[in-house]
Amino acid sequence: MKGKVRYIVVVLLLFVVAGVIVGGFLLRQVRQESNWQPFVHSPPAYPDSTNSHLEGGYYLDKIQPIFNRRCIVCHGCLDSPCLLKLTCYEGLIRGARKGNPDGTHLFAEKPVRLTDQPSLAAWREQGFCSVVEQQGPPEERPAKSILFRMLVAGTEHNQPPFDLKPIQPVYQLVNSHICPCNQGMDAYLKKRPTAGMPFGLPALTPDENQVFSEWISAGSPGPTADVMAEVKKLAQPEVIARWEAFFNQEAELSPLVSRFIFEHAFLATLHFQESPGEYFRLVRSTTPPIQIKTSTDGNSVVVASPIHEIKTARPYDTPYLAGVDKFYYRLKKVTEARVQKSLFVWQLDDAKLQRLDELFFQVDAIAGKSLTPGYASHNPFEVFQAIPARSRSLFLVENSHLIVSGMIRGPVCVGNLATYAIKDNFWVFFVDPAHDPSVLKPELGLQSWEDFMGYGIKGNVEYNDAYNRVLNKYKPTGYQITDVWDGNQENSNAWLTILRNETNATVLRGRQGGIPPTFWLIDYSGFERLYYSLVVNYEYYGSVEQKLATWEFMSRLRQEFEDNFLRLLPVDKRQKYRDLWTRGIGQELLFRMPFPGEDIGKGFDVEGADPISGVLSKIQSRFTEAVSGPPDLLNPGKKPEVKLSDPVKDFAGWEAAVSTLTVRTHLKFTQFLPSNTFVRLTMGEESRVYSLVANRSYAFNNVVFDENGARQPELDTMSVYHGLVGDFPNLIIDLKIEQASAFLTELNAVSTTAQWSAWKEKYGMLRNTAAFWPFLDWLTDWNFDNRQPDAGYFDLKYYMLLDSMN
Repeated sequence: MKGKVRYIVVVLLLFVVAGVIVGGFLLRQVRQESNWQPFVHSPPAYPDSTNSHLEGGYYLDKIQPIFNRRCIVCHGCLDSPCLLKLTCYEGLIRGARKGNPDGTHLFAEKPVRLTDQPSLAAWREQGFCSVVEQQGPPEERPAKSILFRMLVAGTEHNQPPFDLKPIQPVYQLVNSHICPCNQGMDAYLKKRPTAGMPFGLPALTPDENQVFSEWISAGSPGPTADVMAEVKKLAQPEVIARWEAFFNQEAELSPLVSRFIFEHAFLATLHFQESPGEYFRLVRSTTPPIQIKTSTDGNSVVVASPIHEIKTARPYDTPYLAGVDKFYYRLKKVTEARVQKSLFVWQLDDAKLQRLDELFFQVDAIAGKSLTPGYASHNPFEVFQAIPARSRSLFLVENSHLIVSGMIRGPVCVGNLATYAIKDNFWVFFVDPAHDPSVLKPELGLQSWEDFMGYGIKGNVEYNDAYNRVLNKYKPTGYQITDVWDGNQENSNAWLTILRNETNATVLRGRQGGIPPTFWLIDYSGFERLYYSLVVNYEYYGSVEQKLATWEFMSRLRQEFEDNFLRLLPVDKRQKYRDLWTRGIGQELLFRMPFPGEDIGKGFDVEGADPISGVLSKIQSRFTEAVSGPPDLLNPGKKPEVKLSDPVKDFAGWEAAVSTLTVRTHLKFTQFLPSNTFVRLTMGEESRVYSLVANRSYAFNNVVFDENGARQPELDTMSVYHGLVGDFPNLIIDLKIEQASAFLTELNAVSTTAQWSAWKEKYGMLRNTAAFWPFLDWLTDWNFDNRQPDAGYFDLKYYMLLDSMN
């Protein structure tokens, strides 16, 4: 009966959603909020002095480090509370504003990336208010500063151990972005006295507050011109010059190739092995690349060229703005603090440069296809026809970690609507470009390139039918083991592990976390469709209509990739596993998603009752450990003979003991385990770090707004990883080796909310304790010491709150 009621409710919700979408179509012409216009962004100008007694480097030496350690744990992305982004001085001075462009709204809004307006005055016109007082008598400025008043409120209410209950009503409205800009600080704090900063965390120290007081009294100055010139100075300009020359070479195919790379890497942070410690973004600029010239005395001279970035809403929008007749691809140095949740690094070196040259310039362009397709079309299959499909496909699979990271660490930073379209953990494989039907016959016999990117059901069916026809032609016996790309037995991008952590996700290279419930096999055209829908075409500031269309398209693509993998199974097993992977009401909607190729070929010859394990065994044998990584002893299928009650004497004993709890269903504690738990385990003078990750189980992922109805808590599992995995720790634990046995025994005994709360309070580092910041600082230092160049600052938005309050 409950299932029937839920079915009716979901159907009604779908009708409501349909009404919203139709309403959006009807009203789009009536009202359009987003009238944002592209422009050329000039480099910011910095003053010659601070006009105070403070040195020019005071902000970078004293203020930004506190922001990095205490503030950007929440205020580090474009959807930060009140949109206050504190990763750099420009974000601080822009200030705060109510509302969230990434929220649910009927109409599109304006983008709010830090460089999406040409001036501070333009941001003020968009409703952003200053959070620091820079006018009036110096002694009065702190009391008139929103930032300082919030820090004072934190000092008054957040002295450990403070009560967490009063902050819960404020936290529950965090996504409403209620800000003091509109109602004034007195009224804001009178209604929310516990909303001081850092929010719900131990207050700053008296010394830190004094630093802010002195700085704000001095007018809140930023870095001076000479200081920023040193920060922006290139350590290895010849490396950057070499890469900029590559992106702007005279070869006939070069503009199209650079455009292709740009559209696939515009969100990434680039790091060059030959220039360690420096980070860059690939941008379009009106100014030419830097030059390395030889002076008359034989020395190398850097001819600098400031970057004037062409700002457009999306990377495929035309760069030819008014007054722009020529543009260049440039490498813009990143000087703001890096936050883990939006950081994904494309590691480059001379070998990668040579490989890109081989892929794109040691091949012939496709005859009869335009090298200058213009910017009217936003369809990658149409725009990049002149580049051989094999080159495009190889770029995607050889850099799959980069491409997938763009999907899950894009500008949104968080969003459970987007992540709910995927399962909680799964492995990803790729069709070998040499055998991929969408590479061998790129047009798939379709009449229009629009059919590749149509989000509607009809267009998707036409695409699937066309793909199936070409698959039948080139692979009449279905996919074989040789059709799965093995990374040439050296590239770990061939095997990805993807984890969904409620509102965010993580991608890892290789076979990690134990055997997951589901698997993807991605072909080239599907990969490109997925990337463009989730990254290039996606507007985080868009309307609910646009976001729902993207979600539905993503759901269908997920089904396509799961079906691709199922084609590797024996024919008589395919439908069985498809039904296992999507259960309950989700199966009622599978009629919209046909299973092309269900009866093609015979699949792999596998032994035993479990065909999935048989297929994975064949893949592992072909890939080798160079791709998959070594055996995962933390998440093994066959568990060691260890009792949790036995004393744990060393790290090996801990890993054996914890492995008895991993990747096992029907354990009671897993439904209470937060998404990400970081554990520091100490034995004597040595400490090691582990991550406990909860894998939630859902009966289906194809019914929007019914996530809770799809939960299968009895099938939840836990995976354990070496190091720090995930961007949003929900709990951090400091554990001695002597406590390890009791820690695991008591965790395994948790079966109720009360027992979980007691266990968490016993072992967890609570956010209202004096030890919280020192321990988080240790984990942050470990992250930067051990994970470069991929390290950033963690986000605490959900720390110890999401699992206990929702």
